[in-house]
Amino acid sequence: MGLALLLVYLKTKALRTNDEHYNRAARFWARIFGINFAVGVVTGIPMEFQFGTNWAAFSRAAGGVIGQTLAMEGVFSFFLESSFLGLFLFGEKRLGRIGHWWSAFLVWLGSWLSGYFIVATNAWMQYPTGHRVDAHGQIELASFWSLLVNKWCFGNTCTPCWALCKPVASLWPRSEHSIC
Repeated sequence: MGLALLLVYLKTKALRTNDEHYNRAARFWARIFGINFAVGVVTGIPMEFQFGTNWAAFSRAAGGVIGQTLAMEGVFSFFLESSFLGLFLFGEKRLGRIGHWWSAFLVWLGSWLSGYFIVATNAWMQYPTGHRVDAHGQIELASFWSLLVNKWCFGNTCTPCWALCKPVASLWPRSEHSIC
């Protein structure tokens, strides 16, 4: 997720300064991001299957709730990220400078949405909100927005990550060849 933001930053600097150094840096980090993405796919797909194989009883009971965020992660975020990652990695010459920047931006958006939906699923498993239990013991989604804005997600997972971004970025050494 951080590499996607770095790619957008580097492409933005390349557009604004017209300095090829930033494009070279973006190409380098895009390769690392591509490898990381491939490893994430290879490890993420078995994780989805584990909900059915290892946690079948939990999935039967709570699938109506956690299935919402996991489906949104797969259908919206993953396809957004993967489609535009392909364009970012292999379409720089065809897309042009502005199109290539947009592909980086959409990769970032897809990766952050993907991470958010996964964190929202985990947050619901830690602090279930926005649900009700029906007469058959099945857990149903009662409030879509309570699922997405669960306080556990912001207070315990996302906020500390975002709070660390600025202090870590300020540690980056400054020089004429610095990427920041």
